Amino acid sequence: MLLHDGISVRKLLKGSVGFICLVLAWIFLVQVVDELTPIDLISNPSPPVAMLGLAVAFFLGFKNTSTYGRWTEARRVWGDIANTSRDWANTVSTLVQPNGSRIDDDLRSELIERHIAWLNMLAYQLRQPSSTGRKRMPWLFGHKSISKGTDQHQLPESWQNHQLKSDLPHMEGKTNRAAYLLNLQARRLSDMAQKGQIDSFWHVALMDRLARLTAAQGQCERIKNTPFPRQVAEVGRLFSWIFIFMLPLAFNDERSIMAGTDAALMKTVLTDWLTFAPVGALVCWIFFVTERVSASMEDPFEGDVTDVPISAMCRTIEIDIRQMTGCGQAPRPVQPVEKALL
Repeated sequence: MLLHDGISVRKLLKGSVGFICLVLAWIFLVQVVDELTPIDLISNPSPPVAMLGLAVAFFLGFKNTSTYGRWTEARRVWGDIANTSRDWANTVSTLVQPNGSRIDDDLRSELIERHIAWLNMLAYQLRQPSSTGRKRMPWLFGHKSISKGTDQHQLPESWQNHQLKSDLPHMEGKTNRAAYLLNLQARRLSDMAQKGQIDSFWHVALMDRLARLTAAQGQCERIKNTPFPRQVAEVGRLFSWIFIFMLPLAFNDERSIMAGTDAALMKTVLTDWLTFAPVGALVCWIFFVTERVSASMEDPFEGDVTDVPISAMCRTIEIDIRQMTGCGQAPRPVQPVEKALL
C-alpha cells in the first residue's frame, strides 16, 4: 500500500517516460505523413475521436469503481480478521475453568501461538502467485517491485518460524494448511471441553470466534482465487490504446498555426508539433494512468506496492495479541520500504 507521500508527479512521470516518448513520436509521425502526402486517411476525425474518448472515460470509470470495490473488500476482510483476533486474545487471556481458576498458562500460550501461526500461514497462502491473476508489474507509479530483503510472506520461512513444533508433523501433505490450523484449534477446544477444563459456554463462545475466522479466510480465498473479469480488464485496456492511437489524428485535424506562411516544411511540422504534441501527450497520459490505476487494484493480495499490506497487518495483530496476553515478546512493527507498506 502506497503511503500518502508515496506518489508524486516526478514518480508518475518517471514510470511513464517510455509511454510519453512513444506518444510524442506517434504525433510527430502523423503530422509528417499529413504534410508529405495529399491523402486524408480520415476526414475531419475530431467528432468521432471525441465520442470515443467519452465512451472510454465512462468504461474506465466503471472499471476503476469495480477494482476499487475489490480492493476495499479485501481490506475490510483483514480489518475483520484484526478485530476477531483481538477478541480471541481477550477471551483466551481471561478464560477460566469451571471452578473459577484460570486455565493453565501453557494451554493459554498454545492457543495464542497457534492463532499467530494461522495468521502468518494465511498471509503466506494469499501471497503465492496466482495462475489466474495479473502479471507482476515491474514499474508501477514510480516504484519498482520490492522483493529482496523484505519479508512479504512469499517464502516458507515466513510461516515456518511461527508454527508450534507439535503441529508441524500434522501439516505435511495438507493442501490448505491455514484451514487445518483452525481445525487443530477446534480439536483442542473440544479436548479441553471433554476434560472439563472449560465449560460448555466458553466452548461455544470460542467456537463462534473460530467460525468468524473461518468465514474471513473463505472471503480472502474467494478474492484470491476469482480473477477480475478479463473481459472487463482487457476491453478497457484495448479501448484505451485505440483512443491513444486515434487522438493524434484529431489534433492533426486542427488548423496549422503556420498556415498561410511560406515557412519551410520541417519548420511547419516542428512548430505544429511543439504546439499540439504536449496537449495530446497529456491527454493520452491521463487515460494511460487511469487504466493502470484500475489494473493495480485487480488482485489485492499479490504483494505489489499497491496491494493490501497484509504482511504489515499480520505484524500489527501479533504485536497487539502478545502485548494483551503477555505471551512471548512482541516484535517490532513493519517499516515502510520506499514509502510503501507491504
